[in-house]
This record gives sequence, C-alpha cells and structure tokens, in this order.
Amino acid sequence: MKDVAKDAHVSVATVSNYLNGKKVRPEVEEQVKRSIEKLHYVRNDAARALKISESKYVVFVLPTVWSPFFAELTFWIQRYLNEKGYKMILSISENKYEQEKSYVKMAEEQRVAGIISISYSDLNSHVPSNIPLVSIEKDDTGMFPLVTSDNYGGGRMAADEFKRRNLRHVVYIGTSHEGFSPMIARQSGFVDQCNNLGMKYEVFSVPSARTPEKFNSAVEEISSEIAGIFKKSGPVGVFAYCDETALHLRNQLEKDGVRVPEDIQIIGFDGGMIYVNTALGISSIRQNVQEIALKTTELLDSQIKGKTSEDVRRFMVPVSFKEGNTTVN
Repeated sequence: MKDVAKDAHVSVATVSNYLNGKKVRPEVEEQVKRSIEKLHYVRNDAARALKISESKYVVFVLPTVWSPFFAELTFWIQRYLNEKGYKMILSISENKYEQEKSYVKMAEEQRVAGIISISYSDLNSHVPSNIPLVSIEKDDTGMFPLVTSDNYGGGRMAADEFKRRNLRHVVYIGTSHEGFSPMIARQSGFVDQCNNLGMKYEVFSVPSARTPEKFNSAVEEISSEIAGIFKKSGPVGVFAYCDETALHLRNQLEKDGVRVPEDIQIIGFDGGMIYVNTALGISSIRQNVQEIALKTTELLDSQIKGKTSEDVRRFMVPVSFKEGNTTVN
C-alpha cells in the first residue's frame, strides 16, 4: 500500500480510503487506480481481517456437487451470501469425516466469519461453540441452528399422491445408512400415512450410490421384486428416498420390460433442477432449495452480527409435490 501511495503521490490513508470504498476526489481516484494497475497491487484480505478482527469469508462444507440438489443449493447459498457482503469458500468433503474436520480446522485458523455445513457425520461436535455455524439437514448437538425440509411431511405427501391414483400396493426404497434423521423422517411419514390410508406397503433399502457396484446390484434386485409384486397385485407405487435412486430404478424397470408409469409409478425426493426452470422429469417431492438457502444465510448472518437469541433455532421448510413423467396424471 505504501508503494501505491508513493507512486500516486498521495497518502497511505487516501489509498486505504479508496480501497475501502470511501469517497476520494475523482482525480485522486484515477491516480490511485493507475498506480494499482501499474504495480499489480493486490490487497491481502486475510491479513486485513486479522488486523480488524473481522472476516467476510464463509466456509460452505457439503458432500458433493454431483447432484442437481447440491448444485442448486450451492448457487443460492453463494447468491445470498454475496448479497450480505460475504465471500463463499466451497469445501467439498466427499463424505469423508477427516476431510470435514480439516475444513473446520482451516476455518478456525483463518478466523472466517462462519460455517455452513451439510454433514451426515458428527462433524458439529468438533466445531467450537464460538464459531457461527448453521447446519442444513442434520445437527445432533443441539448447539447450532438447523434448517431442514419437512421430510416427514414429504413422506406423507408421497403416500397421499399414490392414494389419489388408486394404488393399493406401494413400496418405499430407503438408504441403509442408519441414524440419518432426514431419511428416517421420510420413511416414517410414508409408512405412517400408508397405515392411516389402509395401503399395503413394502420397505427396501439400498447402499450409497458412492459404491456403484453394490448400489446397482441392489437396484436390480429391488426392480425384480417390484416386477413380481406388479404381476401378483397390479400397478405399484414406489417412493424413493432421493431422485437419484428413483432415476436408477426407472431405468432398471424399463430394462426389465416393466412400463413406467403405466405399470409402476415412481416418486422421488428432492425435485432438483438440472437447468434453470428445468426439472429432472420424474415426479418428486420438491425441496424448496431457494428458501433453504435464504433461511440458512439469514441465520448465519444474525449469528455473525450477534443478533441471535439464546435459543437455538430449528427451521423447517415446507415441501411440495411436482408432477413428472413417472406418475399417471
């Protein structure tokens, strides 16, 4: 900064004012601009944050961007952080616990403004309570604010949609990951509503799609089971815990010669957008991604500014049913 001031023939304070968006005379502004370009000056924001004890960086920890839901969520999180004057540091964990912890350590060392996390481990138990953090989908500590979709209500909604289509036999396909509360809620909502409506149901589970061979093998077996149910009982409704599983099942059923949606109707969960205003095509329980991102960034901003109450907030975002080509309209 001193070199810029010397080259522009102005004081260091004037350069500082310009860099921080304060008013300087137009002719002086041009001088400073020319000197910055000439000297290729780049401000060290990390050092500045340490000096003034204020950071504008937020670490966003998430498992992957290889899904429409996570990609769309990342877009909106960054959009709302930018509107609030923050910069997002995207940290993809690939569901690796040690990787997640390393991002928390980095956040501590760099004294970032806060953390937004989507973690299916007990990551939050390693985050110091003085670091502003908001969790999406899961927080078992009770220490940090949580934003989640109405997973239980989404399960009930899927059962209702099958009932409206006069399906008497339905199937739920969940994950074999035990203890993951959003998935448990989706299954519980579906099963409870099936019982309320007098619908016969079966429950299957698949391993994570991150183990492709095991996942594909499980989908093949389930497709065969569902085809057998169809032959005995007629049309079947299938509610899959995520769109990815719903898509794989549809493809496998069609390979097996079963028609979708004429014989088997499928509803997924997420309702992700592959392009702006373009859904995946399958019927799905749609998470309101934009609202999740808005509430998350609002809660984090309030924490950073010390405006939160002592009560840790839990915010549940409503879901909706989006008709696609895997259910009969």
